[in-house]
Amino acid sequence: MNEMSKVSRPDDDLLSVVSIFHFVLGGFQMLFSLIGLIYVAMGILMATEALDSTKGNPPPPELGWIFGGFGVVFVLVFLTIGLLTIKTGTNMRKRKQRTFCIVIDSILCMMVPFGTIVGIFGLVLLTKSENANEFEG
Repeated sequence: MNEMSKVSRPDDDLLSVVSIFHFVLGGFQMLFSLIGLIYVAMGILMATEALDSTKGNPPPPELGWIFGGFGVVFVLVFLTIGLLTIKTGTNMRKRKQRTFCIVIDSILCMMVPFGTIVGIFGLVLLTKSENANEFEG
């Protein structure tokens, strides 16, 4: 029994560290989502024809709606991914919802370079049989 606690202790520390990485990455993803607000502002300016220029023709208002829509979608997608990443870190810390953590870490692997690093570390720890027994659900 004493040997089992020695074996699982380093993995407990690693799971805590990887959960902190999830918190940091989620925060940066949410911060990155604010870039979409630039597109929203540009879209509003183009749609309301506030960008009157003395040279040439102004862009059509429909283009402004496209820019604004792209910005809103960009913000919503990255805010959602950031919140799901933070939720994954919380679940890893509480040892809950292992399948949810595996799915989100798999999605994070597509976000090069930092998401890939965090996702791979998370997947390696979550797929170990010793750690799988600790998770409820």
